Amino acid sequence: MEAETPSPRPDGDELFNPRSESFIRDPYSRYDRLRSLDPVHFDARLNGWLVSRYADVDALLRDSAMGRAGQRRFFGHFDEGGSIDLASRSWLLNMDPPDHTRIRRQFGKAFTRQRVESLRPYVEQKVDVLLDRIAADGGCEFVSSVAQPLPVALICMMLGVPEERHEICRDHSSALLPLLDPVISEAQQQRAEEACAWFLEYFGELAEQRRRDPKDDLLSALLPAEGEGELARHELINNIIFLFSAGHETTSSLLGNGLYALLTHPDQYAALAEDPGLAPEAVSEMLRWDAPVQYFGRRATADTKVGDRQLRPGDIVMGLVGAANRDPERFKDPHRFDIGRPDCQPVSFGAGIHYCIGAALSKMESEALFARLPQRFPGMRLVAEPERRGLMAVRSFKALDIAV
Repeated sequence: MEAETPSPRPDGDELFNPRSESFIRDPYSRYDRLRSLDPVHFDARLNGWLVSRYADVDALLRDSAMGRAGQRRFFGHFDEGGSIDLASRSWLLNMDPPDHTRIRRQFGKAFTRQRVESLRPYVEQKVDVLLDRIAADGGCEFVSSVAQPLPVALICMMLGVPEERHEICRDHSSALLPLLDPVISEAQQQRAEEACAWFLEYFGELAEQRRRDPKDDLLSALLPAEGEGELARHELINNIIFLFSAGHETTSSLLGNGLYALLTHPDQYAALAEDPGLAPEAVSEMLRWDAPVQYFGRRATADTKVGDRQLRPGDIVMGLVGAANRDPERFKDPHRFDIGRPDCQPVSFGAGIHYCIGAALSKMESEALFARLPQRFPGMRLVAEPERRGLMAVRSFKALDIAV
């Protein structure tokens, strides 16, 4: 079945240009234009469809005719057998059933509700230590002082990574983020190649240590599955790398974006300071307002329809999470930040079989921080214009300077 001919751009301008500085600053006005003019839009440069309405994005996430296998993992050109290739071949993100089901079943044991709740006291204690440092110093650069150290410490503790390795793991993990963008420079790709080589060696060696001397950590818990044939060695190491990166980068971005939203909406900051019990609702609204992950990719495996477009097998589709979360057909007054918003169900963690495996963990960390921070520092303020990372896929700040 032939795909419909893409409609021309209404005024000859680009509807989607994630390279531009104006897009990095404010993607949401661009999403509004795209959603209103061409909600299922074909982008010739990406050779794929851009989907921007909430209903379409939500349906896309749940559509069994939309898969991940067979799709290019990244937009960059990396060598087969190179470190990027070897480190990402079996990421859950890129797999379909039955392999996806088998691997997720093993890793999902670490992210049950009971397991996540058992980690809450550790997170709350860590939050208190970080906030004590802010109080002592009268402020901080929030990204490097709180937003990154908190989730890095947790995922490292879960994996059994010693404290002296936290910083280098964080730095290498950040180097992987440009792989997810539609545009990546040669320098970024080379840095990602180096990071993947380091992770393959480090987690390979750590796995060998745990085989000889098991500990009470996730890596040790997964090794029996490898021995029983439920996980191949490369599937184990690949997804430890994936979980490490996803396990802290998404949460770090959520914490930075969330604090910025609160500080630029003082009435909402004051409401949360007055009632810390609103933290779960506040985190949901943060996820909607400025999602850490702005898009996801799928590949049509059969003839299927998205919106009013007919797609054929092999067609590539990008679901624009940030656009869906600001869709006025789903959210009343979508450009208003409101931590009391009723029925706030953003698609920031996905849906269906690829729903983020660590979503509950990320929410718990964020709730623990935002239940404490505004009440502890009711006068917190920005002291400099924050700087965004120049990325599209993961929306986050490079620096966020605050004073208390």
